Amino acid sequence: MKLGEIAAALECRLEGSGALNIVKASSFENAGPEDIALALEAPKTESGLGTGAGALIAPDGVKVDRPALIVKNPLLALAKTMNLLQPENLPPAGIDDTAIIGKDVALGEGCHVGAYATIGAASKIGDGAVIKAGARIGANCLIGKQSVIFENVVVYDKTEIGDRTRIHANSVIGSDGFGYTKLESGANFKIPQHGIVRIEDDVEIGASCAIDRATLDVTLIKSGVKIDNQVQIAHNCVIGENTVIAGCTGIAGSVTIGKGVMIGGMVAVSDHLNIADGVMIAGKTGVHTNLSEPGVYAGPMAMKNMEYKRFLLSGKRIDKISAKLKELAKLIKKS
Repeated sequence: MKLGEIAAALECRLEGSGALNIVKASSFENAGPEDIALALEAPKTESGLGTGAGALIAPDGVKVDRPALIVKNPLLALAKTMNLLQPENLPPAGIDDTAIIGKDVALGEGCHVGAYATIGAASKIGDGAVIKAGARIGANCLIGKQSVIFENVVVYDKTEIGDRTRIHANSVIGSDGFGYTKLESGANFKIPQHGIVRIEDDVEIGASCAIDRATLDVTLIKSGVKIDNQVQIAHNCVIGENTVIAGCTGIAGSVTIGKGVMIGGMVAVSDHLNIADGVMIAGKTGVHTNLSEPGVYAGPMAMKNMEYKRFLLSGKRIDKISAKLKELAKLIKKS
């Protein structure tokens, strides 16, 4: 694709010739003469040092030494350029001979159902949806338009998945929530989990995640949520619009998370908590109480980030403070 065609599609400013043919996007260090690379740092673009890229994507106001797309949001421009040059290679419409389709299943136009995939009775699959090899869709499920269910995903009965949602390999959606009550004997008695999971539009769920069905109502993942690999979301949770959750995070039952929250990797959130809109939680934080104000939180007992840093610094000073106290004690004894 010509650089000028990319600029037109992105509706951005083009510096230099648009006649250059661009084959793919590449890293700044490894790009070749038919590649386009992202250049965020002014010294690199001014000197041209360290890249053989034929063209650059650069922020507005940065000088460039070769043809370039000048944009306000370089990462967004890179993503759109990658989609133009290397669109996702989804499988063609059709149903594999080995797929198992239950009674009264409604398949939309242009669907793909891969090898050994199964779709349970009375489920509805939207137009252009892709169910890849080995995936299992339970009975009475709803899969929205242009959604992609990757290999070996298991979607339990009655789960609802919106449009343009992507669920990556080996994830399990709608398994039983972890609910038990103690008997007098000490044995654990299972509380039935009769609710559902509802996932709204434009959600992406990474590989090997687990999202549990509600006890009675709905475990809800709202529109635009992005979830990394190996994340556990327990029963009755509500995850607000455009929240991002990094890998290996565990969210216990009945947690409500607001809009636009950012949660780092390996965060642990205790049950029945509320997290306000716009909160940012650093990796490996333990959340044991409601976070009712926007801000950055960190630490094993989640606190505001600056407060946590002061706490860490105070720990480093303990030895010095202890030594001074011992000196004072000696002086007091002498006096």
